Parts: sequence; structure tokens; C-alpha cells
Amino acid sequence: MKRGIILLAWALAGCGGGGSASDSTKDSASDSGAAAVAAASLSAKPLAGNQASLALAGAPAGRYCIRQVTDQPLASDSCFGDQLQQVQTIANPSDTARVTFTAWVLSNTGSVSRHASVSLPGKTCSAAAYASIANTSLPAVCVITSAGESMLRLEPVKAPVSTANFLRYVNQGFYDQTVFHRFFRGSPNFVQGGSFTHGNGGYVTKNSTLAAIALESTVQTGLKNEANTIAMARTSDPDSATAGFFVNTGANTGFDSTTTRDGYAVFGQVVHGTSAWASLLTTAVPGSGEVQNPASPLWLRWAYQIQ
Repeated sequence: MKRGIILLAWALAGCGGGGSASDSTKDSASDSGAAAVAAASLSAKPLAGNQASLALAGAPAGRYCIRQVTDQPLASDSCFGDQLQQVQTIANPSDTARVTFTAWVLSNTGSVSRHASVSLPGKTCSAAAYASIANTSLPAVCVITSAGESMLRLEPVKAPVSTANFLRYVNQGFYDQTVFHRFFRGSPNFVQGGSFTHGNGGYVTKNSTLAAIALESTVQTGLKNEANTIAMARTSDPDSATAGFFVNTGANTGFDSTTTRDGYAVFGQVVHGTSAWASLLTTAVPGSGEVQNPASPLWLRWAYQIQ
């Protein structure tokens, strides 16, 4: 296939959960002994409306307290109970800080020990966002931006390589606290991100952690760069996509593959919160044309996989 005009090549050469959090930590002082300590864990699955489903594994006999408060509870604390699985509300939801839940065990001898901890995004999507993917088994990702929330439904059958790549970055937490750096309003229409953070008064490249992937052309997948779709950004090399992505805020037929143009790989749709992407674009570009690295950064706060 011949190489086409590259529309999204700017600054992409150096660019970053499953449904449950995986960064559980263990307490070697657990009453359960070495074998049980090795299996000790606390998992967390973000739920709608700033709630979390929490589950203990490898817990020794006793009573259990799971809470966001970091201080060790007393043996007399009312938080101790028999449930190994709990749903809790995130206290003080945050745009910038992850929340940590810790599980404590009250042993049958009356001693309190830390079992495990797990962290998850500081906010979750709303019930309306979750409802938008209630009737599909396709992978879905909640994205919370400085302009509002959005739900992405991905296409692992039609675009398996791009979908798997994006989900790996999502589940690494790579996109959390990154910024959108490129906006085009008019023709084409898109919001691009996944490649930069912002600090010390400027944009900082966030280096990708995975190898580049092969292009899945729109001819191959049948997925077009229509309004409210998500696609992989890349450099002039069609097989260079890493963490960078863009959302088509309008139909961009010039990004589709042809016999003379490589195009850009579409791998999902925005099924809730299209207004968030429109707001990001109009904030960065009040009129028309292209804006790179706006003076006031526009944030991707959290991205996590729901299913």
C-alpha cells in the first residue's frame, strides 16, 4: 500500500483497569502464615457513582475491616465484620489522587493486622455512563476528562490489535493524569491525547511503555473515521502507533484507508459523553483551525476498563 498524507504526525514519536485494580499489596505480618501471605490480596472494581466493589482473598480466620482510612483500627472498632466482599463509597472523590482501600484482620486471638491494600481511580463514571454499555459484552472504558465523563465501547473482533494495545495502556494506568495536546476544528475535527503530561509550566512527553503496533486499516476492519469514534495516532510510519490516540469529533473521511492512503486505525466508539469531547475541542479552539499545547491544559483525569 502506498503511503498517504500524514495528518497526525506531530509529536507522536515519543509518547502511555481489566475491570478490577491489580496493585494490591500484602502484609508479611499477617496471622495466616507464609503460605497464606503469598496469596493475600485485596481486589477492587470501580462501580458507577464513585463506588467500589472490594474482595479479600487469602484472608486468615477472623473478622475483617475494609476502609479508606489509613490508620489501623482498634480491635473494638465497629468496622469489623464477616464479609469478604463489600461495596463501599469512595470518600472525597478526586480528579487528581488515587484512593486506597486497606483490609485489616481481627484475629481470633484479638490482634489486628494489615492484610492488603489496593488503589483505584479517584473518581468513577456515573450510572448513566454505565447504563450506556449495559446491553453489550464488548470491552468498555470510562474516561473522565476536565470537560466531563465519556464511555468508550471497543471493537476487539474487528480491530483486535488496536483494542488490545489501548486496553494494556488503560490497565497500566498510563493515561491517568495526562493531557490532550492537539486539537483541530473545521476539517478535520479531532481531539488528540495519550502522549503528554503537564508539569513545571509545560508539556512533557510521556514515553510509551509497549512496542509499536501494526496498522489495522479501515479497509481491513470496516471501521470508518466517523464522528464519535476513537482511533490510533501515529507518525509517518503506518506501523508506529503506541499510546497516542484521537477522538473524531466530526466525520474525517480523509483519515480512512484507500489504495493510495494508509489511513488511521479506528477501534471503538464514544457511546456516552460525546459532549465532553466537543467541549474539549471548542475550549481549545474557539474558532477554527489547529491548536497545539493550549496554554491552559485540558486533562484526561482517569481511564479505566469496566468490562
